[in-house]
Amino acid sequence: MQNAQLRDLIAVVETGSVRSAARKLGLAQAAVSKNLTALEKSLGVPLLVRSARGVEPTEVGRIVLRRARVVDAELRHLQEEIERYQGERQNLVTIGLSATSEAMLLSTALERFRASMPNTLISVFGGRSSSTIAALREAKIDFAVGPLPTDQSVSDLHAEQLCSSDLGVFVRAGHPAANARDLASLVPYGWLYNVRQSGEPAIASLMRQRGLPEPTLVAHCDSPSALVGLLLQNDFVALNSVEALRPLRERGLLKLLAIDLGLPPAVQYLLTPTMRPLTTPAAALAAEFRRASRGLRR
Repeated sequence: MQNAQLRDLIAVVETGSVRSAARKLGLAQAAVSKNLTALEKSLGVPLLVRSARGVEPTEVGRIVLRRARVVDAELRHLQEEIERYQGERQNLVTIGLSATSEAMLLSTALERFRASMPNTLISVFGGRSSSTIAALREAKIDFAVGPLPTDQSVSDLHAEQLCSSDLGVFVRAGHPAANARDLASLVPYGWLYNVRQSGEPAIASLMRQRGLPEPTLVAHCDSPSALVGLLLQNDFVALNSVEALRPLRERGLLKLLAIDLGLPPAVQYLLTPTMRPLTTPAAALAAEFRRASRGLRR
């Protein structure tokens, strides 16, 4: 098994055809086909199959593809670190953040990090914890900060608790239910959420426990800007981290309702791969996230 074979497998799956992969890689189509054939022969199983959507991986091919991406990423990281050492490449750190960790930690961590590594570019990957963890496992990101997923094990990752935030119900300033003191008063309104509990929105579980009708779910917002934009411009209600929306509360744009939810706090973890070392810049940024979280711990 050779790196070029794994590289070509990744390119074919990502582009959907051998021809497109060859064009992307700047190689002859025959060379790519030869590498794929050699890879399948060395493993003794077919890895690709043609479908109406183009070339797709078989079930075994998906397993090989996941590992191939990790191997390919590690080799690229190795080359990048050598080039950075020689002063030929700008540092790049790619991280996955939950909406809560983005709001609570990113600004402070990035400010301190930039003071020590001003020439490093940061790329932020958002989304649900399941997609963030998948990206971490495939080495598409260096590390992640967010909640632990409720639907899968993370035994292959190192999880370090950083901080937590209470959960609260938010509306825009001037909302018709701005003085509500119980969930029953909010039944007529649509809900925004990014907090899940046992695989479903936490607000749905909460409404059920209190004998209330199922909430009208409008949108799942892993993006802080999407959630805030929808809240400010509509009569929606949101269940969200209290700390994450504190700046907008202090500016009088959002209001935290005086409702006791009885929910556990949203805990944010630093997630790193146990079998893959962080690059020097990534390790430095992870350290700044730890440092930024210290003042928020309870």
